[in-house]
Amino acid sequence: MPAIAASTGITKGTLYKWEKGTRPSNLEEYSKLKWYLDAMENKLEIERLDQEDKKPATLRLPLKSGKPASPQVDGKAAAGTIVITDNEPELIVDRITAPFLGPAEGVVEVVGQSMEPTYINGCRIVISRLKDYRNLHWGLYYYIIDTNWHAIVRRVYEAGNQNSLRLVADNPDQLRYPPIEISMDQIEAIFKVNAAIIKY
Repeated sequence: MPAIAASTGITKGTLYKWEKGTRPSNLEEYSKLKWYLDAMENKLEIERLDQEDKKPATLRLPLKSGKPASPQVDGKAAAGTIVITDNEPELIVDRITAPFLGPAEGVVEVVGQSMEPTYINGCRIVISRLKDYRNLHWGLYYYIIDTNWHAIVRRVYEAGNQNSLRLVADNPDQLRYPPIEISMDQIEAIFKVNAAIIKY
């Protein structure tokens, strides 16, 4: 209160009354307080964004363990690349700060036209690790990495064979992009697609 009073010229007594719920009677003083609080909030937001800008742009996300992502400081691998660190495969992802998206762990780029019109070539998808593959929801979008370190985005369905998945492209040309059946043994990791960042 003393700092606010000194900065705005509003008496401490008036500020204490307002804090306790008394309605402001002096509109000019109230406007000064609002201006001061808005300026402080903007300053804090700028400081927070400055701190975010100092963080590494890319992260290494372990595929197997539930360990948190760590900054990528060595090399210049692009998002979507698999690297091996201490015998553990990790997916390089771009960092994202978007609490409204839920447990987002990173961003990768969609390559190719197999998922058009939903996800166009070059758009970015926000992903999070799926810890229990029994939590797959048929018909939703997942980013899947196979044992050859090849990654694709597809809608996932239950396959005819037990312990297999059917991966379906959204592109209407199903002759060019036919459904793929893949055994769970051929999958290294599955990520849930939380959102897409698309340029129009």
